[in-house]
Amino acid sequence: GLALVIIGDNAVANFPKALTAFFTSKIGGTGIPTVMIGVVVVMVFFGVLLHFTPFGRGLYAMGYSKEAASFVGINVARSKFWLYVGSGAVSALAGIYWTLRYTSARSDNASGLELAVIAAVLLGGVSIFGGKGSIPGVIAGVLLIGTLNYALRLARVSDVVLITVTGLLLILSVVAPSIGSAIRQWRHTRRVRRSFTRKAT
Repeated sequence: GLALVIIGDNAVANFPKALTAFFTSKIGGTGIPTVMIGVVVVMVFFGVLLHFTPFGRGLYAMGYSKEAASFVGINVARSKFWLYVGSGAVSALAGIYWTLRYTSARSDNASGLELAVIAAVLLGGVSIFGGKGSIPGVIAGVLLIGTLNYALRLARVSDVVLITVTGLLLILSVVAPSIGSAIRQWRHTRRVRRSFTRKAT
């Protein structure tokens, strides 16, 4: 909305050629975009931060229960502040990459990708209710959604079908863990009841 207010329906495209050339270049003859080096650095940084530091473990605790996390000494307000800072920084980097990759800045850049991003994150094992998730899982979810979209586009499937497929994956990624949890709980309850029945007899 703010971008629409600032530039309206216009497009900004007069970026330095050196920058746009870098963001569209490949690593040698591999076909891998050069900016993937930066993406890997970001992934490794946040992977280490989330899985191997007290701050990262505190985020899992906050996801399960903010009250319990505060009781064990985690500064919830400060942790949330730095989460927003990190999210904003990565979003800014992604916006810069997108703009220079397509050499055009419009108010509707990357519009419509929100659904795909959420689906990729949830398919990667991140719980919508908090307290679960991993960086490798998210990477796998992103690769799955990206590969699926690419394959469907190669088959000349319409955007409506792409959105429908992504939406179905999103629903599945939300519903399937809940169903699995309910089934596990039901099995556990049944085992407990059987054990009590055997002891009683």
